[in-house]
Amino acid sequence: MGPYYQHTSQGMGHFFDLFYEHPSLMVFFVIGTFAAGFYFWNKNKTK
Repeated sequence: MGPYYQHTSQGMGHFFDLFYEHPSLMVFFVIGTFAAGFYFWNKNKTK
């Protein structure tokens, strides 16, 4: 494990490893974050 794992828990390290092993998950995560942000932004804008 590299130096970026020094101050993280083991579970968090496995979480980051999952993204390194499957880069497509990062794409889905980013798209989901933007979609959720857009949804809440439009929801608050219509009030």
